[in-house]
Amino acid sequence: MAAYCRVSTAQDEQLLSYENQVRYYKEFITNNPNYEYAGVYADEGISATDTKKRDDFNRMIADCRLGKIDRIITKSISRFARNTLDCLNYVRELKALGIGIFFEKENIDTLDSKGEVLLTILSSLAQDESRSISENTRWGIRRRYENGEYGIATKRFMGYDRDENGRLIINPEQAKVVKRIYKEFLSGKTADHIKRILEKERIVKWDGTCKWETTTIQSMLENEKYKGDAILQKGLTVDFLTKKRKKNEGELQQLYIEEDHEAIIPPDMWECVQLEILRRKAHIEKYSLKSYSRKAESNPFFGKVVCGECGSSFGRKTWINGKKSRQVWQCNERYRVKGVQGCTNRHIEESTLEQVFIIAWNALIDNISVCREKWHKQAEDNNLLTAYRAKDFLKLTERADHIIKFNSDHLLRTLDHITIYENGDIFIQFLDGTEIEYC
Repeated sequence: MAAYCRVSTAQDEQLLSYENQVRYYKEFITNNPNYEYAGVYADEGISATDTKKRDDFNRMIADCRLGKIDRIITKSISRFARNTLDCLNYVRELKALGIGIFFEKENIDTLDSKGEVLLTILSSLAQDESRSISENTRWGIRRRYENGEYGIATKRFMGYDRDENGRLIINPEQAKVVKRIYKEFLSGKTADHIKRILEKERIVKWDGTCKWETTTIQSMLENEKYKGDAILQKGLTVDFLTKKRKKNEGELQQLYIEEDHEAIIPPDMWECVQLEILRRKAHIEKYSLKSYSRKAESNPFFGKVVCGECGSSFGRKTWINGKKSRQVWQCNERYRVKGVQGCTNRHIEESTLEQVFIIAWNALIDNISVCREKWHKQAEDNNLLTAYRAKDFLKLTERADHIIKFNSDHLLRTLDHITIYENGDIFIQFLDGTEIEYC
């Protein structure tokens, strides 16, 4: 015989306490000459409505399947399972193996012919008890929020730790990484691009690994906690049995707390990132792109070359002639239908695009006094992203040097897009709004 015991809260007393249950069942089985002790399986400090996270419970079931256990004793149905379906499934599986379960509190023996009917009723009541506890817990959490009592998890939260009072405090080393992510994003890089940079440089994440996820970085860029604020109840549990959660889309009232803790990212910079996210989404929609930038290290022009004739974007093609190959760009609508020519706009060599960018930037430098006057005015603009770009261009052109060699990082930081027309006209628009015609 084996025993199974479990406690969920610190309020359980006497035989319901973890230590007392284990001691009680061990003595109960070993002191009974009719039983051979097969062990006590116990899960401590876990409150769950399914069996997925109960290690010892699952180990016990595995041992039953291996024939190591003939009978199980447990305190009550609620200790064994609070999910009717799980409870009945395991009872029936073990019964088919000839293994009975005795529930002391309810005085139910599952090998008894009447046991399953009563078990179904009582386990349903146990499940309803779990539902009630779950609802009361949610109610209690909401009341604490409204009274200003709340906590923010930091285990998977880059940049912050907790002090002795449970308040968020900045982790200096991690904060450097957070600041870099925001800066890299505003310099034209995507979350996916930043991911590859961090992994290449072996930058450590909060869990001590160097494996970053694009979705994680994107989430960090949109997290208001980095500017010192906090939104409570972003998500909710939709099923107390499966613990499935979803984004709160108005089902529960959200609470927004300003200046909750020290910011890592200045509020103005955080707002700039949100505006840049919206700008990129609009760019993707306008030019029928699947993403804003893909593999920008080797393909910096992706999404930035557009057709002046049909408004679509250009795509890069590799043309091969014998042993030689070259990269060219042509309108994505040119052969949208196989074998049928669509847009008639001309193609352009990638090497030409690089030279066009260099010439356009140098033309901007040649008119630096006019440009800097414009940027100083834009730096006071009410649009925070416009002001940020202007300050960035002022900083970038402090030395007013021409560029000789093409640099992809420089392009990502400054270029909005290049428009190609069939008659050969090319227009370069920078992120500050400056447009230059290439002749």
